Parts: sequence; structure tokens; C-alpha cells
Amino acid sequence: MSQTREPAREQPPTTLRRQKYLHYSIVLNILARLPVKSLLRFRCVCKSWDSLITSPYFISTHLYINNVDRGDYIVNMPRYENPSSPPYSNRPVITLYRDHDGFDKIFEFEIPSRFPPYQANLVGSCNGLLCLEFRVREERWQAASTTAVIYLWNPSIRKLKRLPDIEFDYFIRLGFAYHSENNDYKVVKISYSRRMHEVEVYTSKSDSWRTLEGLDVPLGTKIEFGDNIFLPIPFFGGALHWLVDIIQSEEKHRTEMILSFDVNNETFEELAVPDHCFDGAGNEFDMKCISLFRGKLALIRFETVGEQSFACVWAIKEYGNHKSWNKPLVVREQYDGLYGLTKRGFILLEDESHNGQLEMPKKRKLVLIDPEARCEECFDFQDLSFVATFMKSLALLDEANVITY
Repeated sequence: MSQTREPAREQPPTTLRRQKYLHYSIVLNILARLPVKSLLRFRCVCKSWDSLITSPYFISTHLYINNVDRGDYIVNMPRYENPSSPPYSNRPVITLYRDHDGFDKIFEFEIPSRFPPYQANLVGSCNGLLCLEFRVREERWQAASTTAVIYLWNPSIRKLKRLPDIEFDYFIRLGFAYHSENNDYKVVKISYSRRMHEVEVYTSKSDSWRTLEGLDVPLGTKIEFGDNIFLPIPFFGGALHWLVDIIQSEEKHRTEMILSFDVNNETFEELAVPDHCFDGAGNEFDMKCISLFRGKLALIRFETVGEQSFACVWAIKEYGNHKSWNKPLVVREQYDGLYGLTKRGFILLEDESHNGQLEMPKKRKLVLIDPEARCEECFDFQDLSFVATFMKSLALLDEANVITY
């Protein structure tokens, strides 16, 4: 995995340079190592400290110093199945659990009342920001339209930012990433149908969408994007990655590959996947997705043989070299859905059972598997859960058009 790059730096505020008693570098060095909660309180000390703490220079410095590898979290989101009910009347919370040590609860944040009363999808997480998408369907006159409402949310400092809404009548795929060279955050949207592919990029600093050149698709060729099950699009090596199928319309030939988007130079590249994309009968695998596993880009394929299902996890040793794929893990138990893989090598799956009685409703539970120790732990979560990175940060503190709740 690529090493953390130092973000683009700006000059410190001039007010900090006028400190009479301590050199500004000493003040900055001390404050940059303090927790977020303390820094928010210290904004009240004086104008110079407030100017410093809210400056892009300090926010990027604090992020760089504190951005250590702390593993992944299980993000437990409330499930909303009745959009007509009063939104968030009980002030639900989002809960973060560590991926080890008995699933201990680490953070708990109230969900802002501004969020739509619909189930949230996690687009991605980066530097303490969660990018959430809500699909809102509305009936207008004789036609129905679907709107993607997207928020950037920093629960540590109670700040959120609503992106310009997206209305669409065909398929879209979203990815969330950090642009290290500009110290900015990007949301990438790929809209596609049988006849067109359009790419748009949102940047947090500009607070707007702009259109890039469409994907270079030869005539008579179609690209199908996988839904990646419940997993966010992985951000790895400075690029977002989608699993796609290239279909030649005339020959009906299907080629599986990974499409990467470099968020710094905004270019696409194609990455080959492991061989044997189909099973012995010539049929496609039941499900497939990509994620990060033990710090590397991974491809997961699900297959059913007889009455047994299992998942094969392929990880790439050398990024960009398709011959370096290896299969480090096979999970042979029967499960109903994959919700994430962690840096430590744990797998979060869903298991639904009828408790031996088919007429009884299914009981939903999540299973956290440690494949090396060959053990598992079950948790009765009725809410949707994801695997995501998280840290407390000051991201969004200096942004325009940010909402404080």
C-alpha cells in the first residue's frame, strides 16, 4: 500500500507569526498534536489561535501528524424502511465499533436532523469524513424522478456539507477520495446507460460538479458496472476502483476488468483481474466485488457448488501487475451478504436464518470472521453496517457552505 503523502501546505496565518512570547513554530507544533475536542475549545483563547486552528495550513498539518494507521471500524447505520414516518423523531445515532477486541463500541454520534428520512449508503470514508448518499424518489406530474442527495459529514466537529443534488433516470456509480496534491476532497460520479457513459467530478473547495470527457468506449461495446454489493468503492494508491464487464455487442464476448480513476490527474486506467473469470460450466460467478483486504486491493468472487456457497478472496501483491494476484483466502460457510473486509484480515458477513421454521420471519445477524484463527463472532444488528476507516479530524472546519448542527 502506498505510503501516506504529506498534503499540500500553505503559509501559516500572519497573526500566528506575531506571537511575542513563543515562536509560531513552537505553538503550531504543540497545538497540532492535541485532540480535536481540545482544539475546538482553544479557539476561544484568542483571535490568533482561532485564526490558526481554522486555517487550511493547520488543518492539513494536524491531519498529517495524527493520520496514523489505526485499523478499520464497523459503522452501524440506522435502518429506515418507512420514509413517510416523521424523520428522526428519536434522534438515532451512528455507532462505530473496532474490528477486534470483542467489537467494542468506540464512537457514537447523533445523526443530523437535516439528513433525509431514507436509508443512507456509505459512498466512502477518508480523514474523518463520511460521504453518505440518500436516494430520494419523487413523483412529478406523470413521471417519476430519482435524486441522489449526498452529504460530506464530519461527526467529530458536528459539521456537514450538502453537495448539489443529482437527478438521474439511469444508472450511476459514486466514489469518494482525497486529492492529496490539492488537499481537497472529490466525489466521482459515473453515469451510464447502453448508449452513453458520462463522468462528473465534485471538488469540495469549488463546491460544484464539472464534467470530464466520457469514457472511451469503442462503437458496439458496452460497459457494465458491478454494484459492489454493500461495499464502498475502494480508494487505493491515489485511485478509485470499479469492477466492470466489457461486452462486445456483436460477439457477446464478456471481459472482466478493474477500471481505476486517478484522482490527482483525473485519468482512467484498466487493470487485469485474475484468470478463470468463469467456473467450469462456463457460467459467471454468483456475485463479485472489490475491496481492500489486509492493506491491498482485493477481488472477491462468490460461487455455489451444489448446495454449498463459498467466497474466494484474491489479493494483488504488486499493484499494476496482473500476474501478481494470489488467492489467500477461501470462506466455505453459507452466508447471505458481504459487508466488508478489514485491514486486519477480518470479514464482516450477514447470515439470515429461519430458526428451523420456514413460516417464521428471518432473523438477521452479522458475523465477524477471523479466517486465520478460524473463529467467528455473531452480533444481532438489525441496522445496516459497513466497514470504514475513521479518525477524529478538523476536516470541513475551514470549508465554505458548511452547516453546523
